[in-house]
This record gives sequence, C-alpha cells and structure tokens, in this order.
Amino acid sequence: MINNLERGYFFEFGKSLETIKRVDERLNRIRETGYFKGKNNLDIYYEAYMVEGEKGRIVINHGFCECLEKYKEIIYYFIEEGYSVFGMEHRGHGRSGHLGRKYKSQVDIEKFDYYVEDFKLFLDQIVKEDGKILYLYAHSMGGAIGTLFLEAYPGYFKKAVLNAPMMQINTGKYSNFVAEVLSKFYIAIGKGDEYILGQKGFEGTYDLDGSGTSDTYRYTNHLSYLKENEECQRGGGSFRWINEGIKATRKLLKEENIKKIDIPILLFQAGKDTFVVNEAHNKFRDLAKNCTIVLIDEGKHELYLERDSILHSYLDRVFKFFELPSS
Repeated sequence: MINNLERGYFFEFGKSLETIKRVDERLNRIRETGYFKGKNNLDIYYEAYMVEGEKGRIVINHGFCECLEKYKEIIYYFIEEGYSVFGMEHRGHGRSGHLGRKYKSQVDIEKFDYYVEDFKLFLDQIVKEDGKILYLYAHSMGGAIGTLFLEAYPGYFKKAVLNAPMMQINTGKYSNFVAEVLSKFYIAIGKGDEYILGQKGFEGTYDLDGSGTSDTYRYTNHLSYLKENEECQRGGGSFRWINEGIKATRKLLKEENIKKIDIPILLFQAGKDTFVVNEAHNKFRDLAKNCTIVLIDEGKHELYLERDSILHSYLDRVFKFFELPSS
C-alpha cells in the first residue's frame, strides 16, 4: 500500500508480498551487478541502478554485518526520485571476498583503511563520470568509512548524509579503552580472529528488541531474506575488527582531519541508538565546517529501516538536503 504523499512512500513495507514484489521488479529491471578488484586484489561486489536524466548519483556505504539487500526500499525511493544509485558490499560482507576468516559468518579485517581504499577504487572505476554529481549516503560503519574518505579525498562528493555514523562504538559495559586493550591482548596471543566477547555467528533468531529498528515488518522481511541467502549472513566481529574500528574512530575525530572536509553534511542521530555513541557526533559537528545534526528521539540505529512515522519524515529531510543549493 502506498500513502498519498507526493513521494509515494510505502506503508508497512514488508507486510504485503505484492509491495515487496513491486519493489523487486522495479529494481531488477535496472540493476547492474559486477565485481572490481579491491585492495590486495580482493573481489568486491557492487550494484548500480541507472536512471535516465538523473539528478545525481547517490552512493550507499552500508554498515557492519550488512548487505545491499537491506537497502532495497530506500534504493527504490532514491531511483523514483530521479537519482541513480551505486553501492558496494565491503570486504568480508555479502558477496564480496575476504582474506580468510576463522568463522563463516564473522566480520574480520586486517586494516580498517582497506575499507576506505576499496571505496576509492569503487568510485574511481565504477561511479565517477565527468559532469555527474555524487552524493554520499553512509550508515554506521559505512559512516566511519565515508568520513575517513571525505577527510582523505576531497572533491568527490557534493554533499553527504551520515546516518548514525560509527564515530564511537558502543562497547557496552566495557569502555572503548578497555575494549581496545583487551583486543590487543587477544591479537598478541594469536587469537585476534576470535569473536569479540559477547558476539557470535549468525543464527537467524528473531530479536526485534535487540535490532536496529522498531518496525516489525521491515525487520522480519530482511531476516527472512538472510535465512534464505547464506552468503549474506553475518554475525559478530573479531577482536581484530574491534581493534581496527576503535583506532579508525579515533582517527576520524581528530580536529585536523575533520577540518579537511569542505562539503555540507547532514548527520542523523537516533535517540534510542545502542550501537554507536551519539556524543561523538556532537564533537564532530562542533569541529566540522558545515555539519547539521538531526536527532530523531524515538528512532533506533537503522533509521532507514524504521517504522513509517519515523521513516517518512526522515526521508523527506534527506531529499530536501540533497535538493537545496549548497551555501
């Protein structure tokens, strides 16, 4: 069912098989897929959705343990609004390759910078084209990757939306300092490829409360997809990943790096986020040249997958930001 708003957002996406089929058919008609060689010659999977007379190109940078399938509803809205969409699955995620991991559904990484360098290769080889405007849409871990990219490589994007970006990881009862020390210890004794304490592989268990959304239908729809597609199943991360992640967030919050970003940024915070620490966003905003924070009090981490009362106004803000002339 589609609401009567001008942009035609869906109500309760995931509830109706007819609506899911409609989105899948629309995306399948224009989807292009392929692989490119990332850092260390690794095969990286990507998707492209080209629209005639495009307003610009939105590049999606997904989060930890995710795959591009999770973004199909928002991709649909982007292309219906006249934007071409590009996305890659980070190394160790989805259909992309990995340099070896001990557990099938674990996320492991040798260096966080590999994510950033893969992303640059993707833009240079697949996305960039003379005269085309690029917009960044980056979520969580992808927000950290995107921020590090913006700090290191100016001139690619006109604007950026950072959705609950990973600028400080919520490490639960342990501080980031303790988590980093602990991870270094496990790495030193040759167990850097073990799961972070409290994390484990993909089990496919229904856990809406522990997820990043409060929307039953969207959550259940994607969980069903994961259960049927083993290649996209991911669980927790390794000690090596958390060690690299903490170092990356410390780097991206350095004032001298933040000052290098010269494009407008719209940063969304979720008031009920349990995955990242919102205070780090405030520090970033205070140091950035042009960053606006929007706090969505009732939202959880995955705002692009939230219930209608949150998602529809969120999307309106995203489109308005992309459409407004840069100051």
